[in-house]
Amino acid sequence: MMEIKTPFQKIPEACKTTGLSQYFLRKGCKDGTIPHIKSGPTYYINVPALLKQLGA
Repeated sequence: MMEIKTPFQKIPEACKTTGLSQYFLRKGCKDGTIPHIKSGPTYYINVPALLKQLGA
């Protein structure tokens, strides 16, 4: 399995880690289907939780 160095990643980094598009990740953050936290205007995606959610 792939080693994830930081559990929370900005959308461009999460895009590279997961292979999902930035549009899909951004849309999922806005509608609440992607596990994330928001700091100001920046979304930080919880990549391990996202990968677990996609695998389930």
